[in-house]
Amino acid sequence: MPHVTWILFAVVATAVLVLPGRSKRLVLSYAQAHGRKSVFATATGVALGSMVAVAATLAFCWGLISLSPLTFSVFQWLGLIWLVLFGLGVARAPVGVEPVADNDNLPEEKPLRIIVQCFESESRDPRSSLLVAALLPQFLTPVGAFLPQAMALGGIFVALAAVTCLPYALFDDRIRKIIRKHVVRRTANRSGGTVLIAAKAVTAGYRKIAA
Repeated sequence: MPHVTWILFAVVATAVLVLPGRSKRLVLSYAQAHGRKSVFATATGVALGSMVAVAATLAFCWGLISLSPLTFSVFQWLGLIWLVLFGLGVARAPVGVEPVADNDNLPEEKPLRIIVQCFESESRDPRSSLLVAALLPQFLTPVGAFLPQAMALGGIFVALAAVTCLPYALFDDRIRKIIRKHVVRRTANRSGGTVLIAAKAVTAGYRKIAA
């Protein structure tokens, strides 16, 4: 797999993963409650949860490629369409009044239990799983060896899932003050939608170049 593919995938995945979601709010909550000592546990839990979605997506893609490259191509296009629709939905979503993080309702304090809770939050988040299922296949090529591609892209995504937790855990006060403002959250919604639509354009362009 060309290195440009790794770089392009890493850029797009980072742009998607850094947006605040269920797991990022949980990381922020633990950072507010327990400080920086929660960093390892929360990042590890989120990474392990992402690994489940990545493994399931790659296994499904391998099955489709084995069945028919045409079937896999159809799945790729469905993923691109979903990215566009989801991006538009995020951009037009209301800001809402829900709390940015809730550090008064955290049942776990021990690192292992924090890992388990973050793992469950990430692995059971349908939005996160659908994003993986839509984005990851766009950078797979059915004509190449599948296993090296799967290991490279899957490893990059899981690593980035952990790394993008670090700002929320290490700079929790600043992040909380920033995203609690309605204007910032509205901008985040719109930029999030733009990121996902741009990801669709980038991946579609990449597929034409790689074809």
